[in-house]
Amino acid sequence: MEHYGLKVEEVLQLPAFKKCRLLGGAEGLQRVITNVNVMEVPDILPWIKSGDFILTTGYAIKDDIDAQKGLIPQLNQQGAAGLAIKPQRYIESIPLYMIEAANNLNFPLLEMPLEVNFSELISSVLSQLVNHQALFLEHSVAVHQQFTDLILKGGQLDQIAAALAELINACVCLEDHSNYRRVIYPYDIPSEAAGYFERDDLAGLKAEHYDTGEFYREQMDFDGREADCIALPVIIEEQQYGWVKAILLDRRFSLLELITLERVCSIVALDILRQHNVAQIENKYKAEFLSQLLSSSNLYEKDYLERARAFGWELTSDYAALLLDVSLPSEASKIKIHEDRRQDLKTRAAILLENFCSQMQVKFILVNNEDGLALLLEPSLVANSKDSGARDFLRQLRAALKSWEVTIGIGSGYNGIKGIKRSYREAKIALELGRYLFGNGSDIYYSNLGVYGLLLKHDGMPELKDFVQEILGSFLEYDHNKKGDLYKTLEVYLESNCNVKETSEKMYTHYNTILYRVNKIKELTGIDFNQPDQKMNLQVAMRLSQVFHCFGGGLG
Repeated sequence: MEHYGLKVEEVLQLPAFKKCRLLGGAEGLQRVITNVNVMEVPDILPWIKSGDFILTTGYAIKDDIDAQKGLIPQLNQQGAAGLAIKPQRYIESIPLYMIEAANNLNFPLLEMPLEVNFSELISSVLSQLVNHQALFLEHSVAVHQQFTDLILKGGQLDQIAAALAELINACVCLEDHSNYRRVIYPYDIPSEAAGYFERDDLAGLKAEHYDTGEFYREQMDFDGREADCIALPVIIEEQQYGWVKAILLDRRFSLLELITLERVCSIVALDILRQHNVAQIENKYKAEFLSQLLSSSNLYEKDYLERARAFGWELTSDYAALLLDVSLPSEASKIKIHEDRRQDLKTRAAILLENFCSQMQVKFILVNNEDGLALLLEPSLVANSKDSGARDFLRQLRAALKSWEVTIGIGSGYNGIKGIKRSYREAKIALELGRYLFGNGSDIYYSNLGVYGLLLKHDGMPELKDFVQEILGSFLEYDHNKKGDLYKTLEVYLESNCNVKETSEKMYTHYNTILYRVNKIKELTGIDFNQPDQKMNLQVAMRLSQVFHCFGGGLG
């Protein structure tokens, strides 16, 4: 109100009020007027608003002493800014008890001369109020236009921060939580200011409000200097995506400066969305290119090498492929999340991963695709599971993605486009199969998959499925239709070295029941467990069926 309205002492300086005389409430001249109202009826009080300055001839209370005594206390309670009475027409003079009430409540009480015109007074105050408020509107529009022009000309977050800091002469911090960006300007700020900007518990402070929104404010001491610290949340579709923070030393922010900060919030929101959309489009082209590359024939390698250079990729080098699956931590995984939100989380993880590789100053290719986060690195960094340097690199990578549960499939290192295809396929097998064998959250090297990696090394998947179908097809179909426990029994029976008694004990099932199941298994599979070759074929078929189930393809 102080910034939008006029103080009573300012109104008294207007030419129209020159002949008005202050009778009481001199201590209340700092009260702020935001509107002028006229009281000529007894029931005006319910219509009085905070900031109203009241003009009256006293007609409504001329014969009611109790109403005269209660008027100023009631107006004060309603938040009125002051009262001006024109006596002699209905009230001979302003009563002493009204003057005393004004002094006791610090409520400005004015006496108007008989010749003063109400419309002249009202017009004088309202024109000043309109002009005063127009300054704020013009400032708000000018600030919005200035920063809109900046962002339309390609201005980045650091340029927005610099322009804001210079405009309000303050230390400024802009945070983009979606794209993990933080910009501080000027660069040489006091250490206490840097500490405030790094805090992430600002939402716990008491919120303050003004006409255009909500902000968090805290008065702090920076080495003996008073600091006014402000933080405004950047809201997009009812979700917070960042902060606009500012610090002023030795004085408090004015309303004009708060409005400037609020306007910049919308500009920062636009920049966040722009940055996100640009990254999404760029990644879309990268994902499409990588998909085409992985499925391409060797005849077009030269074309792919040239196209890759547009992304800054050099495909003739040696690479080891990592495929990362990022998800919410296990304790939060039960929370149902919309698919768009899942993709947003994955995009954020990709930004962190890109920042990590850039900080480590390593050559990398990163693509966010349907398989996960595909990361191609120099083989010496990750390809050897027994190398301490590789283990340390992966630990640091995981630390950068500490907010997620990360499972990593890792292929071996190879050269050129053919090598990338081969390593990527190995990483995908390692990720999918490794999650089944070792669970989520593991680093799974294709080279450590043993017989599984050997069986899946080549593209003979149809032949492998035919092999499983020949040995287990009838057995699996029977067990599925009967909803029985034959498959589980066969697993435990093989683990128990074909010992019926041990199998019954492990499954907590009667010996005769297990014996019946084993005979049924022999009947359905035609396997003679006394023949090592047949037993080995059965074990391999069992393992492969688990692999196919893991990939979700079954035997079809």
